[in-house]
Amino acid sequence: MGYQKTTVEIDIEQLRTAQEHLHTRGVKDTVNAALREINRRAALAGAADYVLEGKLHVPDDEAWASWREPRS
Repeated sequence: MGYQKTTVEIDIEQLRTAQEHLHTRGVKDTVNAALREINRRAALAGAADYVLEGKLHVPDDEAWASWREPRS
């Protein structure tokens, strides 16, 4: 995992609010947690789109029943 040192202007009120929501301390921890969170949300949105578009294979009752049968 790579890091890049940079200088940015940060709204202190927004930082404090983000720290409360993310349960973080310090600018670096809060910014990294916020980046992880937005990437997690994007991944979840992509997964939801996949399901809503009907691309997720959902087994029917017959398939479920066959999986429950004892195997010899």
